[in-house]
Amino acid sequence: MTYLDWAATTPPDPQILAQAAEIAAESFGNPSSKHKLGLEAKSVLELARSRFETALCSRSTGKKGRLVFTGGGSEADAIAILAVLRQAMNARRDGSIKRLHVVTTEIEHAAVYEEAHLLKALGLDVSFVKPEPDGCVDPQKIAAAVEKDTALVAVMAVNNETGAVQPIADIAKAIAEAAVAFGRKSPRFHVDAVQALGKIAFDPQAAGVSSAAFSAHKIRGPRSVGALWVADCAPIEPLALGGGQETGLRPGTESIQGAWAFAQAAEAAATSFDARIALARELEAHLISGLGSIPGVYALPAGRIAGDPRYSPLILSIAFPGLSGEVLVRALSDAGVAVSTGSACSANAKRAGRRVIEAMGVAPPLALSAIRVSTGDLTTCAEIDIFLEAASDAYRRLKT
Repeated sequence: MTYLDWAATTPPDPQILAQAAEIAAESFGNPSSKHKLGLEAKSVLELARSRFETALCSRSTGKKGRLVFTGGGSEADAIAILAVLRQAMNARRDGSIKRLHVVTTEIEHAAVYEEAHLLKALGLDVSFVKPEPDGCVDPQKIAAAVEKDTALVAVMAVNNETGAVQPIADIAKAIAEAAVAFGRKSPRFHVDAVQALGKIAFDPQAAGVSSAAFSAHKIRGPRSVGALWVADCAPIEPLALGGGQETGLRPGTESIQGAWAFAQAAEAAATSFDARIALARELEAHLISGLGSIPGVYALPAGRIAGDPRYSPLILSIAFPGLSGEVLVRALSDAGVAVSTGSACSANAKRAGRRVIEAMGVAPPLALSAIRVSTGDLTTCAEIDIFLEAASDAYRRLKT
């Protein structure tokens, strides 16, 4: 199968999986236990944490945050977002704040978007900011949505459907300036960075964010392993409690092998970053150029060109007017090519559909015609050619 759905999940690195299996067998002690086996497991866990933090915050000086291992990127998002409920409980108890407000965007991954709707259903005020037609969010529009009672702002780093890279550092600065106008400190700023790790130059500490979520299986690590980075200046009081593991932020016995594998994957992604981005740019140019050979087909947003720094070269949304994206995905699958219509998680979300592309101002019929092609470090130009040929054939046969 020609695999062009790397944004959904990546093929795990066999060497990393093999090392993880060895760790699982050798360091099987509970890291919370005080005997020798527990202490050995704890040592492996902390070494993995240290190596991950070094790879992640390579642009920062001095340690000013804490990395917490989780069961995935969605859980990492949930820990940061649902902490607002604890904040609301505390505020109601001491009478300091009568209402809490949250700001996010219309293009967030379901892990953030659905949690925001949950907060709204539970009585919090939530503002959803629309992106510009190019898929990027204007920092000043985020700042304009901030109120004196805003407790949290959540904006993703890289959109998982369009590849749009959000100006996170500029947003962090705009939020802080908006808060000053209200005579208060900046609200917490959480970033879903699942599609950013190893794919753009993103350092949460240098960007000035409060917390950031990551996922191992997006960078050739194992599934069901994630991480949450939390700035020292913006501590989180979690909603879920338990045995106090991971400094109390994520209860439950830690996955030593998962943490180790994630750290290995993060290091590998950081080490090969320049070479992989160069390859991604080459593949992006080859793909966008090839789309010109299929009449009527074009990248979204319209006018996107290869090498545009506003987008990750690893993700491209493509419109096939007159043909349902879901129909095309099935036709391509039958032809041996794996792509998607967007986020794999959104297929099961309450608000499924093409809300991200429609939020950019794209008409619903055109949005429904879009598919997502995403590449990785094993993708070749020959595979792009296979996709182009299969897509051209399917479009010619099936479009209305």
